[in-house]
Amino acid sequence: MPSGSRPRAVRTRSIVPKRFITNGTDADIALVFASIDLEKKHKGITCFIVPADTPGYSHGTHEFKLGVNASGTTELAFEDMRIPARYRLAGDGDGFKVAMATLDGGRIGIAAQAVGIAQGAFEEGLKYSQQREQFGQHLSDFQAIQFYLADMSTEIDAARLLTWKAAWTKDQKKRYTLEAAQAKLFASEMAQRVTNKALQIHGGYGYTKEYNVERFFRDARITEIYEGTSEVQKMVIADWVLNKA
Repeated sequence: MPSGSRPRAVRTRSIVPKRFITNGTDADIALVFASIDLEKKHKGITCFIVPADTPGYSHGTHEFKLGVNASGTTELAFEDMRIPARYRLAGDGDGFKVAMATLDGGRIGIAAQAVGIAQGAFEEGLKYSQQREQFGQHLSDFQAIQFYLADMSTEIDAARLLTWKAAWTKDQKKRYTLEAAQAKLFASEMAQRVTNKALQIHGGYGYTKEYNVERFFRDARITEIYEGTSEVQKMVIADWVLNKA
């Protein structure tokens, strides 16, 4: 907003629902990105800090998802909601910049989440392979299972190093868009491969609720979707390599 201009309240004119809000059932405040000038497209987007007790603010019920059900996901709706201009985060039209900066940092977090899920699945698969016996020997004695475990261990370490690199770059106050996208892309797809192998090592038991690998398998899938899908990460990486390297 230009210096000296009078702050104005912002109002939603009708019900505006937004789906798949993480922690929407429990959050005391929400960061809301809304356009104050549609003609400016992304340059008209502004970020607002909105308390959950604001009149007109409501959330739906907790979505029951394929995985990560410990994380509350819901719909938010705003009906004739008014908020003062002082609730802006940054200035008019800076919302897109705020969102992109948030996504870069969030992608490092999702990469770390994927590494953790994969590590848990690997440890379960390793333990089971050393306990379960077939044809007079442990599963871990079969070369096919050994190759599974070797691939899983190597991919987890590679993803962990990419994640550390992205986090280190951020800590150095450098631009880390490329590193975050690379870490998120590789770690999330790695988690899918590793959890799939861990479930395979468990055989039929892996498809039951008796063992943790079925949950790891389900939880891993979302890491390829939120904070930007794998396809979006590839777009970001390609753009950086072609235009900014």
